[in-house]
Amino acid sequence: MSNPAATIVIVGSGLAGVTAAGTLREGGFAGRLVLVGEEPEAPYDRPPLSKSVLVHDEFAELIAARQPGDIALRAPEQIALRPAGWYEQQRIELMLGQRALRLEPAAHTVELERGARLHYDRLLLAPGARVRRLPGVENGPVPCLYLRTLGDAVSLRGHLRPGCRVVLLGGGVIGMEVAASAVLRGCDVTVVELAGRIMERALTAQVSEHIAAYHRSKGVKLNLGVRAERQASGPAAGIVLSDGRTVPADLVVIGIGVLPNTELAAQAGLTCQDGIVVDELGATSAADIYAAGDAVRYPDSFFGRMERGENWMHAQNQAAAVARNMLGLTTPYHQVPHMWSDQYDLKIQVTGRHDTSEHILRGQLAANKFMLMHRAEGRLVGATGVNEARDMKFAQRLIEARVPVTAAQLADPAFNLKKAAGSAA
Repeated sequence: MSNPAATIVIVGSGLAGVTAAGTLREGGFAGRLVLVGEEPEAPYDRPPLSKSVLVHDEFAELIAARQPGDIALRAPEQIALRPAGWYEQQRIELMLGQRALRLEPAAHTVELERGARLHYDRLLLAPGARVRRLPGVENGPVPCLYLRTLGDAVSLRGHLRPGCRVVLLGGGVIGMEVAASAVLRGCDVTVVELAGRIMERALTAQVSEHIAAYHRSKGVKLNLGVRAERQASGPAAGIVLSDGRTVPADLVVIGIGVLPNTELAAQAGLTCQDGIVVDELGATSAADIYAAGDAVRYPDSFFGRMERGENWMHAQNQAAAVARNMLGLTTPYHQVPHMWSDQYDLKIQVTGRHDTSEHILRGQLAANKFMLMHRAEGRLVGATGVNEARDMKFAQRLIEARVPVTAAQLADPAFNLKKAAGSAA
């Protein structure tokens, strides 16, 4: 689709939207390209919001003394997805700070909240997700904040003062990243998690318990297997838990997951089911409309089922694949699931499956440098690593290759994963 008279509209200015826009230009699309975003800021990267953005301000000296040097600090102005001038160079029209209100597939138009009506020949929906709210805890004297946008991060950072009693509701990836950042700011941190362990969806029990112990060593108090009921009504501000205890709090940060932004697609009659449903090419149920990113439910060839990915790697890679298909290719999207999290000096990575019965430890937990390899049917199907970024890359290649590998080989530190991955290619 290289017709210079054609128009492609992308709704969503996050990683998926920006990646798709760049891929379309790289693929030879010469027509009009419009990127619509609800947030007013130039498109930015979200992973730093729970880490470097929270800790980077006038507390620089404190952070320099406590933050490990191998995890980069980036100030808010340094997290742009693309450098200044890139959009103009790529002839990408930015329409930021406004929502897409109405989509009319039959007319091939999108209506924006400031009254503009955009005609498209092809449309990509990349609306992302929003925070899941917990209204029952929001009412009371203690401020309750969520973290999803740059504005959220800047507001939260202003509260994270030394000695502030921060209660985090949710011990998932975002919750534990914020916990680590708050500790670096000198806060008194408590985590409340309904599950019996932190990061339950992302980690095996063994690694979860190891990361929990590391947080405790930093002073974080973990309340697991309990639910936050409400704010305390008495003179002492805090959060009342389901077991009757009250946790003192000066600030509550709620991180209990996200919901896909499917409203625009659903209003237009597109098939939605906990996400905008697409096929293996990224096409929706409406002609000339595609979707990518956090809001999409797609056929995952690795798991063999419909999935919705909520991680950086998926948003980038799926958006690139879908953009190429919008230009006429018919290449199904394939991606071994991959996520990472930086907490203190720990780089935690997970790729593939971690729900197998056979786990092989490579390295030492005590040294905070190890991989837990997940094996099934004689093959490597997943890996969880801490501070093993290089070998995790090769482990992912082994998973993709689906070649047989023994437990003894995986456990042997002399077994060269790079060489094994290369021979499997």
